[in-house]
Amino acid sequence: MNKEVNYVLQGFFLTLVVVGAIAFSNLLLSIPPPEEPATVESHFIPIDSYKPGNGHDGKAIFQNNCASCHSAFKDLTGPALSGISQRLPDRKLLYQWVQNPAAVLKSGNVYFNTLKKRFNDVQMTAFPDLSNAEIDAVIDYITVTYKAGMPASLP
Repeated sequence: MNKEVNYVLQGFFLTLVVVGAIAFSNLLLSIPPPEEPATVESHFIPIDSYKPGNGHDGKAIFQNNCASCHSAFKDLTGPALSGISQRLPDRKLLYQWVQNPAAVLKSGNVYFNTLKKRFNDVQMTAFPDLSNAEIDAVIDYITVTYKAGMPASLP
């Protein structure tokens, strides 16, 4: 009788394993595949499609004044510029920073002092000759050319 009970129990456990495997495979099949992660290229609009909106060529201004220290998506000597409007929505403060960073740092501004420390105490070069409209053109160029920014990792 022990042999018969053993066969019944083995059959029962084998049935449980088969039913469990079927249920598990159905569960796996019902899970949607993961989405492809976004890449820098998927956010890129060709530079040639950029059209200046305020009469200033943001692309040229960026390349002549900003590109040696800044990129759109990668920190260089200075922070990546994509998403700057979200990180710093006060345009007036941004104008002051670009035109006279020493004065903004001296005022005790927490954001910019923290940013300076994050970049090894390198102070941004002042651009007193850039007008507010030219700074807007650079921001518009970055925003239009790179339609979606990387997550802001700056303070």
